[in-house]
Amino acid sequence: MIQGLNTRTRYVRIGKFKIGMKETVERGGRRFEKPTALDHFRIVDGAQPVQALYGEKPAQVLVYLPDNLSEATWDPYYKRYARSGLMCRGDGVVGQEVQADGSLKARDCALRGCPFAQPAKKGEKTEPAQCRPIGILSFKVVGVPSAGVYQIDIKGMSAVSRAEGYLRQLQQAAGGDLTGVPFLLTVNVSKGKDGFPTSRIELRDAPETLEALRDPWKRHAAGAAKQQVQGFVITDAHGKVIASPEVGVEENIAVRARYALLLNEAIEKHYILGDAVEKYYQVLRTLERISEAEAQQAYGRLKAYVDELEATQNEPVSRHGETDQRYAGFAFKYLRAADYEALGFEAPAEPGAMTRLQARKAMAYLYEQRKGKEAA
Repeated sequence: MIQGLNTRTRYVRIGKFKIGMKETVERGGRRFEKPTALDHFRIVDGAQPVQALYGEKPAQVLVYLPDNLSEATWDPYYKRYARSGLMCRGDGVVGQEVQADGSLKARDCALRGCPFAQPAKKGEKTEPAQCRPIGILSFKVVGVPSAGVYQIDIKGMSAVSRAEGYLRQLQQAAGGDLTGVPFLLTVNVSKGKDGFPTSRIELRDAPETLEALRDPWKRHAAGAAKQQVQGFVITDAHGKVIASPEVGVEENIAVRARYALLLNEAIEKHYILGDAVEKYYQVLRTLERISEAEAQQAYGRLKAYVDELEATQNEPVSRHGETDQRYAGFAFKYLRAADYEALGFEAPAEPGAMTRLQARKAMAYLYEQRKGKEAA
């Protein structure tokens, strides 16, 4: 169920810079989320020390790399993600794709016509490619003492090419070693090809950059903690990848794996419903943030919930609490004959006659229908 992928070195991440956010809007009586471009950096985790120096909504920040250019500081590849994490990474010619058993298999990448790297037609709409160039920049912020680094994802061929060009030229100007040379990380908003606002990341020189190039003593100390990490994937009983986090090689991943498998099973069986599903998928994507002790406690709570529900899933909701009865009442109100046929059980005479499992299946069905309508 757990297959090792690789062991490599990375810096300890203490925060992430983002240039967009999801905004809840209401249209036609329905609420949904849409992406919004920002003219400043939104910092997730570790925001306070940066904002104390650069303002609450910084549009530019002075940064430097803790080491010379390498995959630990600048990681530009074609990448394809799924709910469970990174599924394939390539250099444009050859990609390495995660298989169901956790192994890696070489495949043609974008420049050799990989279908995942091409836009797809869906009716009248053109869906963006699932795989695209993404560069992860790991950096330290000038004036913010820390043993770790911040990261930002630079997406799209144009943006990745600009960042790559700047970093390589700066490295050359610095005599081949970019360690500690400060430069500006900026964001601004402009109109995209579709006419909508889009945020753009730029790397450029600051006065401090020129000083550091003239005088090596003007560079900043590297000092960032590194850790050895073990990449792995967790698959369900059918070989489907459900999580691919990274944890320290000295840590025991079995507890987190057991929790991930049970959590995925609970989602698949509709024991977890609605917006909580996305919340728990996020947990699966970020298992490395959960300690062994936290995973053990979470597993215990989830196991007790699943065991109790499975023991009583065929009992009518009238014997159980308010939550079950609310699910059944909502489903009874909105389901039609065709819906019951699709669900595979007969319409009950009254909401209270619906079983606990039927009520949950019905709620999951209605939730998926709602999401489909909102997307349309």
